Amino acid sequence: MPRGQCRRHGAQYGPCSCGLGRVSRLVEPVILSLLARHEARYGYEIIEEANRRALTDSEIDAAVVYRTLRTLEQVGCVVSQWQRGAGGPDRRMYEITEVGEQHLQDWLIVLDRHAKAMQDFVTSNRTT
Repeated sequence: MPRGQCRRHGAQYGPCSCGLGRVSRLVEPVILSLLARHEARYGYEIIEEANRRALTDSEIDAAVVYRTLRTLEQVGCVVSQWQRGAGGPDRRMYEITEVGEQHLQDWLIVLDRHAKAMQDFVTSNRTT
């Protein structure tokens, strides 16, 4: 993974949302954060916690979470393995990797930059 950089902004700009993935629902950084803090490890837990901590007003669809987990696994940000369920069905457990930890740090840089830009926008457009 090229550390969240895109052709448009290049390395001098640092991580940007263009190179990190879809920003529309901000699902990826939420999932990575949950896994990094060991607050959720399998799909259903991740879906529940992601919706509690969503960075937008939209509810996060389960299919989006699973699609994002598959993508994160394909690029080496998470790994998964099946684990026997205690009296229930087997479930896939997810863990963040070192690559995923770095990807989360890149997201934090981007989100911080966006948060500052949004705050500046709100402040400059407030009527007194």
